[in-house]
Amino acid sequence: MKLVLNRITYHNCPVEVREKVSFSAKQRQYMFKQMHAEQAVSEAVILETCNRLEFYLYAKKDFNHSRFLTQLIKQVQPDAVKIWKKYSIEATGKDAVQHLFEVSAGLDSQMLGENQILSQVKSAYKESTDCKTSKMIFHRLFHQAFRSGKAVRTDTHINCGAVSIGLAAVELARKKLDISAGTAMVIGAGENAELVAKYLLKSQPMSLFIANRNKQKAKALQKRLKPVVSLSNPNVQVISLAEIVKKLNEIDLIISSTASVEPVVTYDAVRKTLARRRKPLLIIDIAVPRDIDPRIGRFKSVTLYNIDDLNKQISSNINKRNSEIPKAQAIVDEFTDKFMKWYDSLSIFPAVSRLMQKGVELAHSEAKRYSKDFGQENSEKLKFFAESLVKKVLHGPISYIKNGGEDELSSEQLQAVDMINKMFLSQDKH
Repeated sequence: MKLVLNRITYHNCPVEVREKVSFSAKQRQYMFKQMHAEQAVSEAVILETCNRLEFYLYAKKDFNHSRFLTQLIKQVQPDAVKIWKKYSIEATGKDAVQHLFEVSAGLDSQMLGENQILSQVKSAYKESTDCKTSKMIFHRLFHQAFRSGKAVRTDTHINCGAVSIGLAAVELARKKLDISAGTAMVIGAGENAELVAKYLLKSQPMSLFIANRNKQKAKALQKRLKPVVSLSNPNVQVISLAEIVKKLNEIDLIISSTASVEPVVTYDAVRKTLARRRKPLLIIDIAVPRDIDPRIGRFKSVTLYNIDDLNKQISSNINKRNSEIPKAQAIVDEFTDKFMKWYDSLSIFPAVSRLMQKGVELAHSEAKRYSKDFGQENSEKLKFFAESLVKKVLHGPISYIKNGGEDELSSEQLQAVDMINKMFLSQDKH
């Protein structure tokens, strides 16, 4: 049997190409069904995210898994076959295991140390168990991947400090004010604005306003945020851009992220309101071009940050994460070695079986050889005696091999297994 991995990732395949090789849940279900039906494939997992498509297989050694996967992709998405053939790369054995553990730890992510990938690996594993394509090997492999990913995040700072603009904006806000005691506003309803709103809701503001030129898009975002709203149930309201000025006196924090080519909050529009304001107002503008007229930062009550201010912090956080790579890699290597020792120790079962089988065959052969000197009843006793003697003689060596300790074999035990395999494989060939 062999453990193999075939994949395309952001490392070697651009997003405009990669997005053409993606599967729906229904298509993956079909592929799992085909893999389950293929006798040469014992176990299979499909890991699919926006940055990678990876097939993990545990299959017979002589099985042409590359051709099988190509045909499988052709069945569900014919146009993707050429891309798969051009960009897919392969890893086997320890290399495949190490890659999975690095992925789970966030070491192979575009955003080093990201947390989301670990939950994505767990989802991929669950999907395979639901489809009955994960058994003993992959149960062990993926649970070790989960432990490896958790250990890296617990014992290093690989995932500390914001490295995305949206999270960096919210982290800055947390440092500057108590979000839970105030009212926040998000300007925009796009992807970045949605992420910002989700991060803000985790800090449980008293109220959250979503301001957008298109109120329907803002209401759609409001609906998507419902599962994220905490038990404190902050009041999430939708307003138009024109209503921002009216709400300014209620607001403690504004984070703006629209795609507008002109400022959405102008100096003239807010000048009178902010000139009278004494309560501090924190504004974080993460849009390019800027949403907030930079002159607004001149008001005494206003503290204004832009995307360049955040990029400095993000750059610092990235450097800190990069410095944790050696420590994280050492943890991954340790988990990889531990799994491979267990995986290699699986050779114990055929070796022990072969040793016992040969011993019993020899006992029966010798008993038969001398059975003519005994009666029928005594011949059966002789056969039983010979078999029992062989089993007792082999009990010591077999116990030595089996007692690997913590499911692993020592190098001496692995050598013993290898010797048994060579001895009896050699005998079988003659």
